[in-house]
Amino acid sequence: MPGLYILAGLILLLFCLQVRSVYVPCGIILYITKKILERKGVDFMTWQEVQKKVIESLNSEQKKWLKSKVNLEVDNLKKYTTEEIYKIFPGRPKVNAQGVKVSTVNDSSFIYTFIWQCWLMITAHELMAMKGNLRSFWYKELRPIFKKHNLLDKDEGPPVRSRYRSESPREIYILDRMSKIFDQFVLRGFFKFKDEFEFQDPREAFRIIGRKNPRFIFFTEKEGLFWFCEKVAKELGITAIASHGEPGLLTMEYFSEELKKRKVKNIVLACLTDYDPWGYNIAQSFKEKLEEPVFGFKVEFTNLSKNIDDIYDPAVVEEKKRDLSKVSASKKKQVDDWMVETNGIHGERYGMHVDNADFEKVWKAIEKWYKENKRNS
Repeated sequence: MPGLYILAGLILLLFCLQVRSVYVPCGIILYITKKILERKGVDFMTWQEVQKKVIESLNSEQKKWLKSKVNLEVDNLKKYTTEEIYKIFPGRPKVNAQGVKVSTVNDSSFIYTFIWQCWLMITAHELMAMKGNLRSFWYKELRPIFKKHNLLDKDEGPPVRSRYRSESPREIYILDRMSKIFDQFVLRGFFKFKDEFEFQDPREAFRIIGRKNPRFIFFTEKEGLFWFCEKVAKELGITAIASHGEPGLLTMEYFSEELKKRKVKNIVLACLTDYDPWGYNIAQSFKEKLEEPVFGFKVEFTNLSKNIDDIYDPAVVEEKKRDLSKVSASKKKQVDDWMVETNGIHGERYGMHVDNADFEKVWKAIEKWYKENKRNS
C-alpha cells in the first residue's frame, strides 16, 4: 500500500512539473491522486460510508452527544442553496429595524455539522488536510461558505475581543464559536487536532521539555517571560512553558503528546500568572486542561502568584498596583470571587502584572517548590 501512494506522488510531481506555470487547485490534485490509486485497486470509502463506520464504533455517550450537535442526515453542506441552509439549520426568528420578523441560521448547529463533514471528507481523502492552524480552516473552509450564504452579514452573537482589527464583530464571534466547537470534538475523543486535520501548534517555540524531570512543570501566562522559562529549564532540568494568556487546546494536545513520549503520567505543576482574577483563572484552567480525560494526567498544583508578598517587592506593589474596583459589570463577579480567595492587596481591590514581580523572589519560590515536591515524590 505505501508503494502505491509513493507511485501516485511521483506521478503527481511529474504532472505538476509539466504544468508548473499553471496554478492547479488542491482539489484537482486530490481527485487525480484518488483516480490513480483506484486504478491500482485501492478501494476508497465515501465520506458517508466513513460516517457510518465511525458511528458504529462510538460508545453510547458519544452517539448521544453527536446526534444532539450534528445533523447526520444531510448531504454535503457545500451543495445546498442559501434557502435550503436556512431550512436545515433554523435559528430563532429576529425582528429587523423595520419591525419585520426575519429568519436566521443556527450558527452552532451549522458549524458542528460542517466541521464534522470536513473531518469525514479528509478521512475519506475527499478533502485536503489543513496543515496550518485553526485560522487556516476558517479561511479555507468555513469563512467561504458563510460568505456564500451571506451569513457574515448579520449581527448575531455577543461581542468577542480579538487582536485582528480587520475582522467584523460577527466574524470574531463565529471564529470564537468555531474554536470552541473544535475543542468539544477533541475533548470527547472524536478526533485530534494533529491527526486528520494536521493542524500545527503555533506555540511550539515557547516550551521546553525537561531533561531530568519532565513531569515537574513551570507555567507562566506571559510569553515575554520565556527567558525565565529557559533559566528554570536549564538550571532545574524541568519542563517550562510560556503562553500568551490561556493556552488553547491545540497547544495542550501537542504539549501532552510530548510529555507522554517522556513517560509522564503524574504532573507536579507550578504556575506564575498576573495577580488578578484573570491570571488566577488561567492557572486553574491550565491545570484542569491537563486533567481532562482525553489527556489523562494527575496534577499536583501550586499557584506561585497566590500570595503577593512571596514574589513582589512592597515598594513596587505600592507604585504599580492596578485598580480592580472600576471594572465593567460583567467582570465584577470575577473580582468578587477572587477577593474571597486572595483578599486582594491588603483587603483592597488591587492587582499586579506579573512582569513587575521580583524575579529573585520568584526564583527562590520555584526552588523551594521544586525541592519540597521532589523530596516528597
